[in-house]
Amino acid sequence: MNHFPGWMLESAHSYLKASELLDAQNLPHVSMVNAIGMEILLKSFIFVPDQHQGTSNETYKPSVEALIAAHKHLQSIGKTRADQRRDGHDLLTLFHAMPAEIRKKLSLDSQEDSFERYRNVFTRSRYQYESRSWTFSDPVLMRLLRWTLANVAGYYTEQGSQDPFVLDYITEVQARTAGD
Repeated sequence: MNHFPGWMLESAHSYLKASELLDAQNLPHVSMVNAIGMEILLKSFIFVPDQHQGTSNETYKPSVEALIAAHKHLQSIGKTRADQRRDGHDLLTLFHAMPAEIRKKLSLDSQEDSFERYRNVFTRSRYQYESRSWTFSDPVLMRLLRWTLANVAGYYTEQGSQDPFVLDYITEVQARTAGD
């Protein structure tokens, strides 16, 4: 792996923390906020640096080829309609855009059904006043985000990441696990 997008993991972590606060106060948008965090995590594997590479304000752009290939794959197996446009927020598309060997290493393949179930949470829960809006809060997505974030941070560490957030997060997860 040529780059370690620690900033993206830190952003996903911020969304996880925000959703935990919303959930604790029984406020709306918990699922949507979790979906944004998951989207960022999945995108960390298909985004490449485009500006300020190697600095703390490194920015990224998507690998459009990976998104197109994933979208076509989902169309070919009937999980996406043939006439449906590619959606950069679709968690199932982002899941399939990730390299298969990384999905396997992270044990994400075992969660494919969850990515399919929650694939449109972000786009369908943003505006609660819309009739097709999802208004539920499901703790499964929050647990999936927490689990995936820990696995992704561990993976990046194994690959040699020295990003301060990633290293601190691994230490935090290990301390929490030791305390349980």
